[in-house]
Amino acid sequence: MSETYQLGHHPSVVARHARRTVENAAAFLLPFLKPGMRLLDVGCGPGSITAGFAQRVAPGKTIGIDPSAEVIATARSLAGEATARNLSFEVGSIYEPRFAPGTFDAIFTHQVMQHLRRPVDALRQMRELLAPGGVLGVRVVDWGSAIFYPESEGVRRYVAFQFELARRNGGEPNAGRYLRRWLREAGFGETRLTTSTESDADTQATRDRAEMFADRVLRSGLAERALECGLATRSDLENIAAAWRAWGCDPDAFFCFSHIEAVARKR
Repeated sequence: MSETYQLGHHPSVVARHARRTVENAAAFLLPFLKPGMRLLDVGCGPGSITAGFAQRVAPGKTIGIDPSAEVIATARSLAGEATARNLSFEVGSIYEPRFAPGTFDAIFTHQVMQHLRRPVDALRQMRELLAPGGVLGVRVVDWGSAIFYPESEGVRRYVAFQFELARRNGGEPNAGRYLRRWLREAGFGETRLTTSTESDADTQATRDRAEMFADRVLRSGLAERALECGLATRSDLENIAAAWRAWGCDPDAFFCFSHIEAVARKR
């Protein structure tokens, strides 16, 4: 099953993702992990979260999979000598995993569900790969919760075509609100849901956020798809990037959105 990762793997995107850790992206799952567990990270990207899991469950084996050979090469490079011990990375799809049923004691996936055409099928596969009593941790944003202040036409335009592109790709940018339902439809019983917010409310944070969005709107897969689909011209994208940079310099700028986190067990 082919999926479209909306942002692509431009170095600026991958570098931002490499700043994620188990502490800032997977704290909700850590109480359920223990040494010796076998763990799978689905959609591992550059592997910074995966590497943190490997330390937590050692000597148990941790494997990160991602459909992009390019980003898997980056993950192996960043992990260095750690991949020689209990951590490995490989190209793989959750729709067609190479692993036998019941292989893993824990599975994690971060910001993947919003991009999938068949999220329930993916969760069913994860359930199949869990051993009885195994734990699944899922974290995904809900873009409908995003707050930007002050707003501008450029900022609104960016958010609008991000939603449009996601849905053209078959994804769901408001994935967080569907998570409980999707897990139930995938065969999981009662789930434990929590939320966390990501926000920027100081000068350095808002400028960093603005530069990230400006860079993405000009250079990432998001830009390529917007041009390809006729949703924006190159001039439009440059104006949107300028609007983000102006937002980032505003002394009153504020950004916030919610992540939904789920823990479910295979009974």
